[in-house]
Amino acid sequence: MRSASLLVKIPGNWIGCLASSCDLSVKILKCVPKNSNGGQSFLQIDTDPGLSQEELVNRIREVEPNCTVQLTAAGPGRHIGTVELQQCAACRLMADSGCFMDSASNRDGGMMQWNVIAPNAAALRNLVEKVKELGCTVEVEKVSVLRTVSELTLAQEKVLQMAYELGYFEIPRKITLDILAKRLEISKATLDVMLRRAQRKLVASHIGETC
Repeated sequence: MRSASLLVKIPGNWIGCLASSCDLSVKILKCVPKNSNGGQSFLQIDTDPGLSQEELVNRIREVEPNCTVQLTAAGPGRHIGTVELQQCAACRLMADSGCFMDSASNRDGGMMQWNVIAPNAAALRNLVEKVKELGCTVEVEKVSVLRTVSELTLAQEKVLQMAYELGYFEIPRKITLDILAKRLEISKATLDVMLRRAQRKLVASHIGETC
């Protein structure tokens, strides 16, 4: 597996156009294909607090008339929500190359920084080539090999996901270990070990150690 940071400039990209015309920053937290050529992005937009949510939505639609926008205020000058496009070059490029968009954010000069996950070096090269074939500018900033030893098992992913959704990691906790174990139909001791092992893997991966 490869993790890569790419600097990409796609002519006519709505995020680049919006950032160039307004004093704001956009971070794509998740990007998924939609229908055949479209895509939907879950994103965070930071703007001048004086810019209302309605004005922001109107500005997005000015640069991308055929999009569907849903935003929610998340603090002064910060908005989160989704933007759905009928044509999404980034989603199409990822699907065609076999890569995945981990996150993205705008940079100066209409550039976008893509943080990409690729199954191997060949898939990453394929993505870069396809970007260039579209007549876009692309620069590979950084490539690193993902440590597969730190990947969670399916069972660990399942218990972490449910624990998170039910509020086990909230302060204060919304569910106890006993109740969570009953929901998962496993013993309290087994669940405790699974959670601690999964959390250790995540921490070790974050600080660059192996498990």
